[in-house]
Amino acid sequence: MNRQDNNNRDNGASAFRDSDLQDIQGDGVEFYDPAQEQKKREERRRKKQALLKKRDEELRDLHRKLAVAGSIAAVAAVIAAGAAFAVTHGKNGHDSTEAAEAVTETAAAETAAQAQEAAATEASTEESAQSGAIVFKETSDTAQIPTAPANEERQKQMAQQAASSASSGTSQTQSTETEQSASQEESAEAATEAPGTGTSDDGNKVVGGDYVDSLSAIMVNADDDTIVAERNPKEKIVPASMTKVMTILTACEHLTKDDMDKTYTITQDITDKAYINDASNVGYMPGDAATVRDMLYGTILESGADAAMGLAEYVAGSQDAFVQMMNDKLDELGLSDSAHFTNCIGLYDENHYCTVYDMAVIMKAAMDNECAREVLGTHTWTTQPMTEYPEGRTISNWFLRRIEDRDTKGTVVGAKTGFVTQSGNCAVSYEKADNGTNYIVCTANAQGNWRCIRDHVALYEQYVR
Repeated sequence: MNRQDNNNRDNGASAFRDSDLQDIQGDGVEFYDPAQEQKKREERRRKKQALLKKRDEELRDLHRKLAVAGSIAAVAAVIAAGAAFAVTHGKNGHDSTEAAEAVTETAAAETAAQAQEAAATEASTEESAQSGAIVFKETSDTAQIPTAPANEERQKQMAQQAASSASSGTSQTQSTETEQSASQEESAEAATEAPGTGTSDDGNKVVGGDYVDSLSAIMVNADDDTIVAERNPKEKIVPASMTKVMTILTACEHLTKDDMDKTYTITQDITDKAYINDASNVGYMPGDAATVRDMLYGTILESGADAAMGLAEYVAGSQDAFVQMMNDKLDELGLSDSAHFTNCIGLYDENHYCTVYDMAVIMKAAMDNECAREVLGTHTWTTQPMTEYPEGRTISNWFLRRIEDRDTKGTVVGAKTGFVTQSGNCAVSYEKADNGTNYIVCTANAQGNWRCIRDHVALYEQYVR
């Protein structure tokens, strides 16, 4: 079936002429132009740099003053120590002079090293401020998430599986994107527990009365950008449908309130791609007119690949153009060295990757965006009528619904899950703690839906103060 575009070139309509395009443009209708969009992004970046310029100058001055003060103090301390050494250990004036000269050379070298370090810090800070990057910082209080016997047992099993695969020359190649949605909830928590992950042995109660199964995890104080706890935060992961946090962030930054009730006709190409990849979907059929608002909620709550692809094409004209916009946003956030996306729905691809640190940064940026924050924090939503759902379909954010009755010392106000074979179960969540502090948790590669949720609960329980 040939793809039908969304300009009504069907039902015997006459061909679209250049004069028609001129008439539409004359009416003020704008078309997506990649070159023009790039100019707009550059203009926004220039404006941001101008607003930050004064703060940057003040910050640089502070760094210089601190560096000078530190260098002077270091030189004074070294010279004083050298003088004492020369007086105490010098056998004669000649030896004392040589000792003093040696101390002076050492002091000069240390001063130069400190100056270089201060300059590097200043340059890094300036670059981050100018680019709009979000930087999470480790502190002396940053905790390393402890391991439990269950973690060690899993590592042994993984090593055995790897050895077995290597000896047999086989490997896992499945790339299914499907994940559980709220409409597919299990009847009991135990239904999704992998063997060995549900134990209640006291030896496994090392984090919040439980343990963290995920191979990579990070918890961040979103108010001061400090890392509270971590486990392999910079290790490359497969983000699966957590990718869709960036999808709606990118879309929201290019949408207005006037766009929300406009529609986009779902194409055969979109439904075919979702079906072929066994991807989760909202249930659109070719020809369904989906509102932009429904596609936003469908992308997150039902993790709908059909909604995400329709949204991407509405915003950018094509999925490829939209993915480029997503990668541009990664660059703006300072993540382009460790993250890269090849699609807007989270399908596995060896060039589609990030870290839990990166995804926490993306989540913070999304929660700072009013449109994205509203979507990520919605528990249920009912769509407009569709071919398969004449009265609309009610969809849910199952992570929010399942964690809401757990004790996390606060309220989780935004979340997105993900799963492909290569990623295990993963999720990113944002909590407003009872003490008023905002936190972000991102985990990857847990064994089961509920185990992933329990990891988030354990981290909030352990580290929220």
